[in-house]
Amino acid sequence: MDALARAALAADDRILATIDRLGPAAADSTAADAATRAYLTLLDLADRAGIAEDLDICLRLPAIGREIPHDGEKRARDNAAEICARARAVGATVTLATDGDIDDPASVDEVLAALADLRRAAPTTGVTLRADLRRTPADCRELARSGARVRLRLRPGWHLVRRSVATADPAFHDQRRGFAACLGILMAGPGYPMIATQDPRLMALTTRLAARAGRHPDSFEFQTVRGTPRREHRRLAATGYRARIYVSYRR
Repeated sequence: MDALARAALAADDRILATIDRLGPAAADSTAADAATRAYLTLLDLADRAGIAEDLDICLRLPAIGREIPHDGEKRARDNAAEICARARAVGATVTLATDGDIDDPASVDEVLAALADLRRAAPTTGVTLRADLRRTPADCRELARSGARVRLRLRPGWHLVRRSVATADPAFHDQRRGFAACLGILMAGPGYPMIATQDPRLMALTTRLAARAGRHPDSFEFQTVRGTPRREHRRLAATGYRARIYVSYRR
């Protein structure tokens, strides 16, 4: 599997990896079960390859049944619990994805409810939050208090916009301010922040806030999105920070 090969190459440079399995929402139980087996197989293969320790899996609840009528939410949680248990057994972690490009409180509530349920048996289960949503600062405060792993990111697609274009857009600066506010909340709490940005100013702010909070370099991590140069990963890892690349594959 190419995603595992890329994760193995990153591990050689002491860089961590998140693997994201892309695909449609499961329309029925057969598809949900197949997706669940795929996640379990991925973890087993990573374990056999010796790279499961500290590997992170991005888990999309719709892929394992959340959208199935009638019992989708329960089915997805049961499948997620099995995946989280397997991840914990091999030394990996799971981070729940929050999908969609709109501020959908009900959807985010479902993911956060699933997170709370899963963390009872697998405390290292984390979640992705978008810094541009109105509700995110409050969600960050609650999750920081609980000691959760939180992946903080900007609105999907911003990393694909040329910097000269993005910086001329007032929305970009609004997002950066929102990200900085959420970052401050997470870094001040006892949780494990995962900072998903390639913006040099936000990365520098992360290190300043960590120093101010007395955080050890292994108490948070930098995560990257598509397009970040690998020399930046190596630089962060060489200076003692935990750096993680994002690797995706489509089923």
